Amino acid sequence: MNSFLLIFLINRGITALSDREMKIQRLFLLPLIFLVWGVCSVINKTFMPDYALFIMLVGLIIGGVVGWMLWDSQPRLRDGTDENCIIRPGTSLTLVIIALAFSTKFILAASLAIWPQLFHSLQYNLLFGLISGILDGIFWGGTLNLFISWYRTKQNQQKANENMSI
Repeated sequence: MNSFLLIFLINRGITALSDREMKIQRLFLLPLIFLVWGVCSVINKTFMPDYALFIMLVGLIIGGVVGWMLWDSQPRLRDGTDENCIIRPGTSLTLVIIALAFSTKFILAASLAIWPQLFHSLQYNLLFGLISGILDGIFWGGTLNLFISWYRTKQNQQKANENMSI
């Protein structure tokens, strides 16, 4: 399963290097995958999932802020050829974050395999939840930054067009 996920995520990261047109909903695919992966990992790979999930929520907020700031300097979304499509500019940032996320998750899993007593450690459980949340939050923050700025621009253009027609 992890090999399939790694191949899929690396493929998504490579695809993200170039401009691509996509449905607006698809913009949220990667953050959603990371959220599901993070929650499943926290539930299945920690001894104290309640604590780990709570701290994951804190990590989501922290990561969201970091992601927002990282993607703030990235090129903006543009309207696609269809009304429900956008053009997402290429960036290497997505591939870098995917590689970082997978490497970090691998290191956490390897640490647990080497030192199984970590499974019962509150610090490990909290660290696992926090890192999972931060990594997913980075994708949510970046995606929301791009989407919200595109949506606001689109709304302002529609208002300007309405005012011109009056």
